[in-house]
Amino acid sequence: MLSFVTSALALTTTLKEPVEATTKADHWAVLVAGSNGYGNYRHQSDVCHAYQIMVNQGIPKSNIIVMAADDIANNRENPFPGKMFNKPTAAGTPGVDVYEGCNIDWSGNTVTPDNFVKVLTGDSAGVVEAGKSKVLGSTSKSKVFINFVDHGGVGLIGFGRTVMHVKQLAAALKTMYDNSMYKELVFYLEACESGSMFPDGTLQPNMYATTAANGKESSWGTYCMPDDKVDGKSIGSCLGDLYSVNWMEDSDKAESGETLEEQFKKVKQLTAKSHVTEFGDKDVAAEPLVDFQGDTDAARVASHSSVAKDAALLLRSSMDARDAEVASAYHRFMTTGSAAAADELTGYVQDRKVADARFHAIVAAAGVNGILEQPTPDQVDFDCHYEAHTAYASSCGDWSTGALKHSATLAKLCAATNTASVRAAITAACPN
Repeated sequence: MLSFVTSALALTTTLKEPVEATTKADHWAVLVAGSNGYGNYRHQSDVCHAYQIMVNQGIPKSNIIVMAADDIANNRENPFPGKMFNKPTAAGTPGVDVYEGCNIDWSGNTVTPDNFVKVLTGDSAGVVEAGKSKVLGSTSKSKVFINFVDHGGVGLIGFGRTVMHVKQLAAALKTMYDNSMYKELVFYLEACESGSMFPDGTLQPNMYATTAANGKESSWGTYCMPDDKVDGKSIGSCLGDLYSVNWMEDSDKAESGETLEEQFKKVKQLTAKSHVTEFGDKDVAAEPLVDFQGDTDAARVASHSSVAKDAALLLRSSMDARDAEVASAYHRFMTTGSAAAADELTGYVQDRKVADARFHAIVAAAGVNGILEQPTPDQVDFDCHYEAHTAYASSCGDWSTGALKHSATLAKLCAATNTASVRAAITAACPN
């Protein structure tokens, strides 16, 4: 009888091992820098730094998808050709080149909202750009990490001179849920007013997100001029973004047992210029960082938290993200007389002037006095806002970085009037 029991236990063990192996999660990462232009250096350096973290912590390169314009490393304004840095160093100390080995799968004009949706939803059949077919191949067993870095506005995240609306993002995440493309998903979002991208209904079950700011404020660049020096040489642009640098420098330490929630609390404390915010499933937040920023499938562990870094430098060298590209162009023009910087600076200033005038005209056409000075409503009518957003793109042209702050104006108009009136005001201000 004993020998029968022993044999049965041995058989059970033999059968159990492959079952456990098939239930272990696989790990994927989607890393996106939506912007272009040297004044937005920080976005691409953030994303390539994130790439290094994912690789160093074990996510296979085949499972990491990077979208970036790739116009920084070899930009004529870059004093270190072929390199990018996400942190300053003193003269005599070489910096860490985050661009080295950073595999960029989608570059140039392929970095668009439509292609981002295709990547997230695994739609390789829908990819029409030659040679561009790397999309998520995740399944119901996968742990997926998404990091998006760019400009933003209420209900909008930027892609160069176009944008993605919160309703488009929500639809993509819903498709991922419907098609069982993840077991758990984590989304880190760096943009102005990024907290507006996760209203109720955007995140699906087993999704968790943190954002650089709430839905009513700017995010912040960091390691900006004059603290933008690597090996004593000025880069001429902010090296990183405050929220992004804070989470990545924490992740670089790869402290054993640290959870997503613990990282959120540290980053919230350190990112003192904006309100870092979290959304979604707190059970996911209780899991180890390396389950999403690496390739582990660890059980939950005991609490672990510490803050040990030069927070004073990060804050001292920070600036409002909406001003960072303008400050970069001005700094380079004043210090080097660069014609490219002069063109950038002129373009940025003109863009702001045109956008401000256009939205003043929209408000006037809507007949709602004083709306520009009012706060963004706590609850945005995103159905009206989406209609207004599409009307603006149709009548006034693509959203530019200068216009993005006025996405809040559309939210205010939707709260003060109705969809038809807002659309009519936009058409009146921007006749075709």
